[in-house]
Amino acid sequence: MSSSERPTADNVLNEVDTYGPAYMRIAERLGGYDTTDEDAEALIALLGLRPGTTVVDAGCGFGRYCAALQRRGMEATGIDISPAAIAEARRRSPGPRYIVADLTQPLPDDVGPFDVLVNLYSSFGYGATEAEDLEMLRAFRRLVKPGGTIVMQLSDLERSRYRLRTDEGVVVRETNGVIETLDVDFTTGRLHVRYELDGEVVHSRIRMYEREDLVRMLEQVGFGDIRCYGDFRGAPKRPEDRLVLVGTAVEPPAGDGAEGRA
Repeated sequence: MSSSERPTADNVLNEVDTYGPAYMRIAERLGGYDTTDEDAEALIALLGLRPGTTVVDAGCGFGRYCAALQRRGMEATGIDISPAAIAEARRRSPGPRYIVADLTQPLPDDVGPFDVLVNLYSSFGYGATEAEDLEMLRAFRRLVKPGGTIVMQLSDLERSRYRLRTDEGVVVRETNGVIETLDVDFTTGRLHVRYELDGEVVHSRIRMYEREDLVRMLEQVGFGDIRCYGDFRGAPKRPEDRLVLVGTAVEPPAGDGAEGRA
């Protein structure tokens, strides 16, 4: 790994602004934002949300989903560690309140707790270690009122195995002009993707998990009644689907301090 590809801090896998404007152009070309409004409507129906429900989008990017919820009557707040992403959110998706913050650090006193936390489009798994990922889940729990709801949507290892159709190694594919070079290690769950579009290159590193590990980790930090779906409409999960996890915030278990997946 060259020095230009190294993370800027010991507790993260990527540069803080990795998922800024260049990545947004790539994700848009890949169709990642095409169903935002439909997904927001489906999630509201799935959870039975009412106007005035307070929602925080943890890892909001440029605010596409956060703003979609705001347009449908939710009181939405978007939080992202990336100043570049929040600048884009304020420009492209006005309406919600946007905050630049590391969720594992103390937030302003007037932020949260919320009725609902959403963490979407594989915006989890960026800690340098599994313990860092678990700490992020603890931060999510702190943001949700007791009895409130967490919703996570992400690619689990089952989906990655299905889509890559390989046990290990490098896969190169091109979609709508975007060249993706994917290097996956299913033993550790680590995935490194090199995206290239019109001469711009973005490196993304993420740790993926099995569904069962994610459920256990959520329970460990104080969520219960975890349900697993294949979309925001509550369909059963198929191997090709992103995993949608829905859980309820309960009191954190006593002695919560164990490490993540072994």
